[in-house]
Amino acid sequence: MKIIGKINYRNYICEVNHEELEKFLNLYYNKLKEPMIGDVIDLSKGYNFYRDTKEALQETSIFIKANKKVIDTITDAFIILGTKVDE
Repeated sequence: MKIIGKINYRNYICEVNHEELEKFLNLYYNKLKEPMIGDVIDLSKGYNFYRDTKEALQETSIFIKANKKVIDTITDAFIILGTKVDE
């Protein structure tokens, strides 16, 4: 993103390409329709996605640490028995 103007104290005019918006909003593979003049895009969605992902990974890490013995036992069983498990 390139700042090309300033409207007032907290508002800017920016140049940003489509790929930057897709990445920031986690809308890849043409999921983000081409914005038209006057469209409003809430850039905080990108931060929210980052924050939610970071929180989920932290919780997963805590879960793995708390259940390490069980997880290790299960993964060892998969390795020993192969991926086929009797149902």
